[in-house]
Parts: sequence; C-alpha cells; structure tokens
Amino acid sequence: MARQADIQYVAYPTDGTAARKMEYSSQRNNAAPVYGRRQAARKVIAVDPVAICGIVLAVMMLFAMVAGLVQYRHNLQQTQQMSARVQQLQQENIRLQQAYQSGYDLEEIQNIALEAGMVPAEQMERIHIDMSAPAQEETRMSFWDTVTSILTGLFA
Repeated sequence: MARQADIQYVAYPTDGTAARKMEYSSQRNNAAPVYGRRQAARKVIAVDPVAICGIVLAVMMLFAMVAGLVQYRHNLQQTQQMSARVQQLQQENIRLQQAYQSGYDLEEIQNIALEAGMVPAEQMERIHIDMSAPAQEETRMSFWDTVTSILTGLFA
C-alpha cells in the first residue's frame, strides 16, 4: 500500500493571512530629489614607527651598498691601471739594466780603481769588534691601552 503524505502546516510570521497595507507619511514630496556631493570617507592608516625606521634603515643601507659598489669598481679600475703601469716599468727596468751592463766594461773599471789606490777586498785587514746593547725592558700594555689602540686603528 502506498504511504500517505504527512500534512504540514505553514506558520506565517504575522497574524492573519493577509499582508498589511503600508502607511505612507503624510508629507509627500513630489519634487525631484537633489543629490549633493558625497564627501569621501577619510581613510586612516595605522603607521608603525618601528617599521618606518626599518624601511629608512634599509634604504640607507641600499645607498651605502651602491656607493660601496661604485667605489669598488673605481678601485678595481685603478688597480688594473696601476698593474699595467708596473708591468711597463718592469720592462723598462729590464731594458735599462741590459743597456747599463752592456755599456761598461768591468775589467776596465777594475783597472781604473786599482790605479786610483783601491785595495781588493781579499787583501783588506779585518778587525773584529764585540758590542753589546742594553736590554730593553719589556712593558705590557694594560687592557684599556689595548682597547684604545684597537679603536684608534679602526677609526684612524
């Protein structure tokens, strides 16, 4: 056998089944509405001073890093120029030494020196003199002197 449907009653939120008539205000304005300029709502943004200090510090560090990079590149360029100059001077020094050594005869210089009265080193009379120097007192620096010298070296 077929089952019968359950009966359900609908409960209305108001008493009665008919909707009430809405009451209008006694003053009806038939004129067209005037729209005024709407003022923008002010937005307030919360600012964290620690975050602002962090951002300022980060920007300063960025500028310092860029300045350091520019200085590094400049120093690298100067180092390359100085290295090229050193190589040029070494080549010139080798050339000048060769010109100097080929320009003089050592035997002729030795003959001139002997004629002038110079004595060879093997024939020189040697004298041995013993000397003693006073021992220096070893002084230890205090902790504050050490700190002062380190800071002076860092910030000099």
